[in-house]
Order: sequence, then C-alpha cells, then structure tokens
Amino acid sequence: MKVPEASSSPNSSMAQLIAALPEEERIILTLFYLKSESADSIAKRLGVPERAVESVLISGRSRLLASLGLDTSKTADKTSDKKAEDHAQEGKQE
Repeated sequence: MKVPEASSSPNSSMAQLIAALPEEERIILTLFYLKSESADSIAKRLGVPERAVESVLISGRSRLLASLGLDTSKTADKTSDKKAEDHAQEGKQE
C-alpha cells in the first residue's frame, strides 16, 4: 500500500520520524496521526483486525518515543484512550 504523503505543517517533524519506521508502522501511524483516521477505519482500509492496528500503534509509538529518548511505559493506555474517544465521537454523530 502506498503511504499517504504528509503535508508541510506542524506535523512535519512527526512525519520525518514516522518516515524512518518499518513500512507497516509507517503506514498505520501516518493514517492515524497525520491523517486523523480512527483505528477502526484503518483496520477496514487495510483489511486487518482493529486489534492488529492498535498493536502496531502501540509498538510504533513506543519506537518513536524511544527514538526521542522519552518514556514508553504508558503508551498502551493512550491507544485505549484514543479508541474510547473515537467511539464517543461516533456516538455523537449518530
């Protein structure tokens, strides 16, 4: 799958960090963080289980944080929080 191009924006530093990741992580993190797609949407788009996308988000985020020298111990909680936010947003739109 072709990775969506990141635009020049405040996210450009993040885009550069993401570009250095392995392809699977790069695709999923680009869609999630730079294109604001939900884990569910990414899973459907790629034809994989949502849990697989969440797992890649956790490992990719850990890799990004480690490359910045930051603590990676709380990354799983943030993915769960984001998933809960996404579901809440979807409920409001209905």
